[in-house]
Amino acid sequence: MRKVIGFLSFILVIFLLIYFLGPNLLPRLTKDLDLFPAKGDQVKVDITRPSDIPDKMEIKNKSKIKVKVYVYNSNDPVRMIARKEWVLNPGESATYPLDNYRFKVAQPLAESGIIGSREVEITGDQKHIEIFGKPKKPVTFTNKTNENFKIYAFNPDDQAQIIPFENWNIVTGQKIEWDNAPRMFSVKVFRAKVLDKAVSAWSNVRDQSDIVIRSRGIWDWIKDPFHDT
Repeated sequence: MRKVIGFLSFILVIFLLIYFLGPNLLPRLTKDLDLFPAKGDQVKVDITRPSDIPDKMEIKNKSKIKVKVYVYNSNDPVRMIARKEWVLNPGESATYPLDNYRFKVAQPLAESGIIGSREVEITGDQKHIEIFGKPKKPVTFTNKTNENFKIYAFNPDDQAQIIPFENWNIVTGQKIEWDNAPRMFSVKVFRAKVLDKAVSAWSNVRDQSDIVIRSRGIWDWIKDPFHDT
């Protein structure tokens, strides 16, 4: 029994030494391997995006008549200012940078909701026209750590990055969907109560990306038996 207690005490001492001295000793021993990050840098942010998303959408006229098609910003529900217009004969198509938009056909009148899919289909005849498509996939933020964070999104050309145009609080285990993200943006992740230093910062993030905050190394499971986060 004494041998068992002595062995367990030895293991406990090793763990405590790693916990309290590891941030200073281990980088020198491991040449800064990510396996043993410092206690103040226990998380990382992974960003992935489906590889099959095209850069442009295709507007297809599958109707039986010639149509005049207008495209508007997604935040222009009354369709005041058209971004572009096309005249398409039956069977013709046009391409446009893929994003969320609203579409309209002039005659006979047809209007769409928000569409950001790779294909926009126009069907019908002289009496009735319909416009089909889906919104683009949202950007997702997922927190897979045992901490809470603050996420800031900035315009990609905002060099100062002082005032975000969107921000979220994300708690442990939460997933947030950003439905109408711009085609490109920058993002910073902060601990919820520490906003002077970003845990991670990324520039030129594409829309429809999946952003996951996860534990970076072994520090979480080493410290959890001894401390609350």
